[in-house]
Amino acid sequence: MNINELQEELESLGYYCYQKNGVLFSGIKGDTGPIEGTFVLNNTFSINLSNKITISYLVGQISTEKEFKTIEELLKFVRQVFPIED
Repeated sequence: MNINELQEELESLGYYCYQKNGVLFSGIKGDTGPIEGTFVLNNTFSINLSNKITISYLVGQISTEKEFKTIEELLKFVRQVFPIED
């Protein structure tokens, strides 16, 4: 799976995503932002697929990185740690 396919998969689950410099940034779309047409992105994380599958996210104020062997493991982790409320 490439980064574009992963982005499509996350967006189909309800996460907001964008790419920059080969890294996929994602999170849960929150309230309206301070500028018209913007919004807050909650529970953000970034995914890098360059050499290995890694996700970077904050635990409190501590930057954390986790590595995965498969995309399926990554998606399961994202759904558990960053659940989208109904």
